[in-house]
Formats: sequence, structure tokens, C-alpha cells
Amino acid sequence: MADIRERLERRNEERLAAIEKRKADKESKEQPSENVEYITSTFSKEKSDIEEQLGKRATSIEAGNKLKAGEFFDMLSDKCQKLQKFVADSAMFLPSRDIQVLQETVKALQQDITEKREEYLPKKKFTFKARKKETFNKDGPLSQETKNKELPLPATEKKLLDSCLGFQGVADQTLTMNQSQVKNQDITLRDLQNCTVIIYGPPSALHMNKLTRSTVLCGPVSGAVFIEDCAKCNFVFPCHQLRVHSTTDSKFYLHVTSRAIVEDCSNVGFAPFNWDYENMQSDFKLAGLDPLENNWSLVNDFNWLKTDEPSPNWFIIREDQRVNKWIM
Repeated sequence: MADIRERLERRNEERLAAIEKRKADKESKEQPSENVEYITSTFSKEKSDIEEQLGKRATSIEAGNKLKAGEFFDMLSDKCQKLQKFVADSAMFLPSRDIQVLQETVKALQQDITEKREEYLPKKKFTFKARKKETFNKDGPLSQETKNKELPLPATEKKLLDSCLGFQGVADQTLTMNQSQVKNQDITLRDLQNCTVIIYGPPSALHMNKLTRSTVLCGPVSGAVFIEDCAKCNFVFPCHQLRVHSTTDSKFYLHVTSRAIVEDCSNVGFAPFNWDYENMQSDFKLAGLDPLENNWSLVNDFNWLKTDEPSPNWFIIREDQRVNKWIM
């Protein structure tokens, strides 16, 4: 009798264990995003896909086709951005150490993309050419440069970047570029203080570095906007992608079709894009941006992984504190 009772108890335990296993399997299938194995396998698959495209397809880009190459690297950056969001959304289901490893992997992947981009789309070195003094205004083009003679310019003089379109080392000035200058071009702004920069037209990319107490208004950007080491600035533009690094006390009046990314930033505010100029709607079309698709309030903070608490590093600008009209 004892043997029979033990066998019955053992069978009952096995039956209960089987029920629990089926229940766990069912819950796992119903909520795959909460399954550790699902998270790690999905991450590995997406990571491998990006690495494969970066390693193989980059070499097939036609030489000299900068637009095609730019679109390819923008696509990979977008995939990397989505992978980072996947990691952030999975944070509550994984140990903190595992999350840190995944986050560092994504950063390394993004760095690989950046290095490949620079390899296929190298930036020309900044060179300055001597020229007559210029008067910048919002309606007309920049004045004619003195040709071919290279020499350093005084620090107080406006510096138009010659090989990479843009401005560098300017203070207390209003700087303007028109559509014929910027269409499908990479624009760079660097080391500006107390300046207003007005860019009419659709550049392919916009890079800004070390701007202080400045306002930048730009037409639709067909690719990405990269901002680094800026402080106390206003940025007003539409774009496909926005990445902001090491920037503080600044405000963005933004139209963006993906999610903006901030990293190592503090006190940066966001509001919807609110600037207009003649033929801007045509520039939206040229840039391939949908005027009705704006994710200005969707921001990914790479330094904040908590999904149940908002990031303290960025905020939505209150309506009563927004700039309603940009004076130029």
C-alpha cells in the first residue's frame, strides 16, 4: 500500500509540475517581451543584422554617390536607435548588469556606424580664404570671396567655412545662407557665440558643435542633425533624425519623423517646430519629410533606462513659455 501511495503522490506531483510548466509556457508566449530568452535572442538577431549590413552592403555603395551613402548610414543609425529603445523597454525584465552590457554594445555599434560613415563620406578639412568684408542679410547671398589666396582671418571677422559649408568662430552676428547654397549639402556650424544663424533651404545634414547663446533656424533637413557641446541655445528646424550630445540649458522647436536622441545632456526642452518662410512647404517635399508627421515630444535619453519614471534631463516646454515668433 505504501508503494502505491508513493506512486500516486509522485504522479500527482508530476501532473502539477506539468500544469505549471504549461502555464509558464503560455504566459511566456503571451508576453514574449518579458521573456529573458526572447529579449537576448531578439537583441542578438538585430545586432547581427546591423553588423552584416555594415560589413557587406557598405562596400557596394557606388563611389561618389554621397546621397545614397548618406541614406544607407541614416538607415543603419535608425536601426541602432530602435535597438536602443528595445533595450530601454526591456530594462525592467533584466538584471542591471545585463542591461549595462546591452547598452554598451549598442553604443559600440553606433560608433562603428559613425566610423564607417566617415570612411565613405569623409569631411574635408576646414580652410579659410581671404576675402573682402562681407555683409550678411537674410535676403541675399554672401558677398564674393577673394579667390585662391589662403591666410588666417582675424578672430573678429565672420568666417564662412569654404570646403564644408557653414560658419566657424563668429560672435555677435547674424549669419544667413540661402537655398542655392545649402540644397543637398552638409552644413557645419562651430564655435559660435551670441549669433543668429538663418538657413533657408533643405540641407542634407546639419552639424553643430560648441555653440553658446545662439539661435539656429534651418529649413527641412533631409537626413540627420548632430549637436554636441552646446549651451544656452535655441534650435529650430525640421529633420529626419536628431542626435544631441553633451548639451545643456537649450531649447528645441522641432519637427522630426523619428525619435530624438539625447545623451549626456541636461535641462533641454522640446516644443513643436514653429518657423516659416517662403517656399518652406516645397523644401519639405525636397527633403522628403511629411509635414503632418511630427514626433517632437518623443525623446530617447540614453542615460535614463527607467521606464516607469520620466527622464530628469529633458522636458516639454510649457506653452506659455514658448517663443511664438522668431524675430530676424
